Amino acid sequence: MNSLEEFKDELETCFGTSCGFCERGCPVYQSLKVKTLCMKGRNRTMLGLLQGRFEITPAVVEAAFECTLCGNCDRWCSLKNTEHTRAFREYLLKHGIAPMKEHASLVASIKNYGNPWFQPRSARNRWTRGLNIPKAAPGKQDTLFFAGCTSAVMKPLIPSLVASAKLLQKAGVKFATMGQDEPCCGSTLRRVGQTEAFEDLEKKNLEKFESLGIKKIVTACPGCYTTLKESLEKAGSKIQVVHVAQEVSDLVKGGKLKVRKTHEKMTYHDPCHLGRLGGVFEEPRDIVKAVADLVEMPNSRYESRCCGAGAGLQSAFPKLSRDLASKRIAEAKATGATTIITCCPFCETQLRTVPGIDVVDLMELLLDASENEKDIRDDKEAEK
Repeated sequence: MNSLEEFKDELETCFGTSCGFCERGCPVYQSLKVKTLCMKGRNRTMLGLLQGRFEITPAVVEAAFECTLCGNCDRWCSLKNTEHTRAFREYLLKHGIAPMKEHASLVASIKNYGNPWFQPRSARNRWTRGLNIPKAAPGKQDTLFFAGCTSAVMKPLIPSLVASAKLLQKAGVKFATMGQDEPCCGSTLRRVGQTEAFEDLEKKNLEKFESLGIKKIVTACPGCYTTLKESLEKAGSKIQVVHVAQEVSDLVKGGKLKVRKTHEKMTYHDPCHLGRLGGVFEEPRDIVKAVADLVEMPNSRYESRCCGAGAGLQSAFPKLSRDLASKRIAEAKATGATTIITCCPFCETQLRTVPGIDVVDLMELLLDASENEKDIRDDKEAEK
């Protein structure tokens, strides 16, 4: 990964251009209107540090960490702004700044428990009870279902994993999980500036995946999707990484999953990691369209507004994080939709902190519709 010093030319380019296009899509800037918290201001702060023009202060630290790394600024600029901020955080930690206490807690938990939430490793396999999913073994399975830390150990999110597994089983997909041996993908470590810890975990994870002889990883979490995909591609691995929405959308299109459609109005929230950072936009929408009437928010796809949960913002700046969620919920309600659909455990948890509209996981929505398959047959019989 690039260090902050390696981005100096880009920082100077931003300073010389000073266009400010990054302000229009930055969720934090749009909420707080503080110049140092949009990418132009943050780039100037980094450049000032590298030039020795000022010292590291609490305001500088806030400029580094009061960001969701949602990637919206990268849409309006040719510079690698999201990577600048990641490197900025790493730079501060290497220059003696202690991790924010909330982030230090997450990092300690990953080190000790293999997840950021201080849950025992045994909790990671809790969601599979009663599903008869085999445990991955070398050379035994081609497809690995990667549950991810958050959905696997947080009880309110377990239904989304159960729905994903049931849909794959219903369509006849053969897959395995790593059970309680499933590691953290390391996304949290990377995004709070813990680069060395991330790279060490990344190396170990690649070795584990290669040792299993798998051909495909299906992830439930968008953060896992972008992190594992990038790691495997960088390493030259032939293991394919897809998000479960991509996998299941193909199953619906191929007729392996039958669904019953209603005409309820629903809107879809693009998770930053799956959409803007991962390039997956249409497959989740195809699933929603198969089940209900999709109505789009004004800011969608690449311009989708972050829910506020990413890159440690939710833990370190909860008030700001909830304000971003409130703005997104207001946008969803304005469409006239009864429900907002998403397929990210962080987005799902965050959006549910704001009342006013139902928040439903994409896989749970589809499972409910597919379990009405008998109703579809009954309706056809009644029409004869």
